[in-house]
Amino acid sequence: MRLTLWPHRYGIASLSKSPEAAGLAANGSPILVVVEDQEVTLMAPVALLDAVAADAVRRDDGWRVLTLGGEFPLDAVGVLASLTRALAEAKVPVMAFSSFATDHLLVPEKHLGRALAALSQVSLPA
Repeated sequence: MRLTLWPHRYGIASLSKSPEAAGLAANGSPILVVVEDQEVTLMAPVALLDAVAADAVRRDDGWRVLTLGGEFPLDAVGVLASLTRALAEAKVPVMAFSSFATDHLLVPEKHLGRALAALSQVSLPA
């Protein structure tokens, strides 16, 4: 299993409105925008959150993103469960999100060492 640790510190913000798509350039780093009935959430590098700070209702910085290398089929079973189980057993909080082809894990920066140690022991299901 190959994990990529992105170099940027990340944050999560609840915004009062959707950010402009043109302003979301993150230099290749993953970002996530979730638009729901009552909330818009942006998970992004801290520098990007700073750019939309005027629209932030709540914000929590100090996260790091780990991206699982390789592409898993959409019907793969147990991949994310294996990773999050290992983090839960190591008492590491996690937020997970997936794109069409990639899985990402957000872990608090203060728990990064424990997260990396726990994830290094995971054998993914075939």
